[in-house]
Amino acid sequence: MQKNIYVVLSGPLTMSGKVIRKITKNSYSHASISLDKELNEMYSFARFHYQNPIVGGFVHENADNLTLKKETDVFIKVFEIPVTKKQYRSIKNIIEYFKENEEKYMYNLLALILYPTGIHCKIRDSYICSEFVAHLLKESGIEKDKIKNTRLTPSQLITILQDYECYDGSVQNYISTVQHENFDNHYFEKENIFFVIWKSIVQIGKLLFRKIS
Repeated sequence: MQKNIYVVLSGPLTMSGKVIRKITKNSYSHASISLDKELNEMYSFARFHYQNPIVGGFVHENADNLTLKKETDVFIKVFEIPVTKKQYRSIKNIIEYFKENEEKYMYNLLALILYPTGIHCKIRDSYICSEFVAHLLKESGIEKDKIKNTRLTPSQLITILQDYECYDGSVQNYISTVQHENFDNHYFEKENIFFVIWKSIVQIGKLLFRKIS
């Protein structure tokens, strides 16, 4: 049976997402990957909690992460990419590895800050969303002639994957809200503001240490 994977580009309602889209003049500022057409669970690199844009890493997402549980339309592009059984296993194994070692990985905040300038900031075991998606595609040999490195933006992913586009529209029209009732989503958990500040300072310190080391 034919195997497919799904790359999802989106414009989340977070403030940082809005700022990036305004500066870059692109409609999409976030990239995720899913192993099922219904996008029951998407994988990416992003913040862990809505109220803290600094602390993040490998995340499991659903539609609520994009819409912030609001009625406002959030538009997505979905790319349905046919893959071999070997490529599918490769992507699945890489995702499982990230799941098992998620404490090791960090969201590359410095790369996000420099993103609008076009300057790349590589930090060990750290990714931004589009780098993570590109990493999975490259490591699995998907579009290997086009993906020479993982330093790709959402708009560059659109160009590379344009032949696989299967949906362009509102995420609310694509995804049923019923299917996410049992999704264990900690994204909206409240945290003490002093704890948020402390974790943010620690996160920045760890990133800087990895950068200089």
